[in-house]
Order: sequence, then structure tokens, then C-alpha cells
Amino acid sequence: MSQEALQAAKSGKRTGPMQSRALLCLTLMCTVGHFSIAYGQTDDREAILAVMEKAFAAVRSNNPDDWRAIQLAEGTSLSFRPGPAARPEDLEMRIWNNEGFLADLKPDGHDYVERWTDEPKVLIRGPIAAVWGEYEFWIDGEFSHCGVDSVDLVKIEGEWKIANFVWTVEKESCPTAPSH
Repeated sequence: MSQEALQAAKSGKRTGPMQSRALLCLTLMCTVGHFSIAYGQTDDREAILAVMEKAFAAVRSNNPDDWRAIQLAEGTSLSFRPGPAARPEDLEMRIWNNEGFLADLKPDGHDYVERWTDEPKVLIRGPIAAVWGEYEFWIDGEFSHCGVDSVDLVKIEGEWKIANFVWTVEKESCPTAPSH
């Protein structure tokens, strides 16, 4: 748009048909561009949450191949849980590379269920994303623990993969525990 048309628009003067069309086109381009960005973010959010649902399905199956389909072998898995020390505030940290985490994993006949207890937060910027959410964990129909999952994902060749998975294992003050 020309400087004259911008000045006319600012001053409230009428512009010619070309300037009006240019202003309309500019407005439409900005609107469509805004919706395209928002739409892409929505699609990525849904794809990321679908990967997280596959992670919960992998917890249930206890099958390493289910995990391999959704994560990078070079990433890390890290948990914080109550340690063997007498003080409950002492936490034990366990860390593995993702492939090491799967080394001893195999179906064992138990029914494991992990699920969100609230809508997780999802942050996306380009090819990286983070998911943060509270979860509960059940074994064979009995409540085991709760905690927080913090997951880093990367988009490689159009597909979201888990790079790093960090979680807490909490036995106290679980808001969804059956005793509440």
C-alpha cells in the first residue's frame, strides 16, 4: 500500500478503489495467516497428545517395541521417587538412556494403567515441544501412586517423537487416590 493511501486511511479521507482493494487484501492475508498459524499449532498439539496416549498404551503393554515406535533411543528417561532413606524428602533419582530403560522391559502379566488427572500443558515452538501434566498410576486395578510427567518431544521428518521423559513417583498427597 502506498504512503499516500496509508496517510489517507489515517486521516479518514476516502481512498480510491485500488487502495480499498489493497487494504482488503492485506486484511484478508493477515487473517488467513493468523488462522494458519493457529491451525498448525492445534494439529501439532493433537499429534503430541496422541504420542502421549501411545506412551500410556506402552506402559500398559510393557512392550519395548511400543516404546521404540515413539521415542528416540538417544534420549533419556529419568525418575524421582522416595528413596530408601528414612526421610521422605530424600528422593532417589534413576536415569537411563531410553534404550537402556527398555533393556529389561517385557510383558509380565500385570495390568498397568497411567492416565492424566487433568489436562496437560503443551508448549510448542517449531520442531520442539514440552508436555507437563499430573498423572495417576494403577497396577492390577489398585492405585499405586501419582506424580508429574515432564516430556520433551521433537518433530523429525514430520513425526513427533519423545526425546526425554522425566517423572516423579509420589505416594503421599495424591489428589485422585481412592482415600481422598
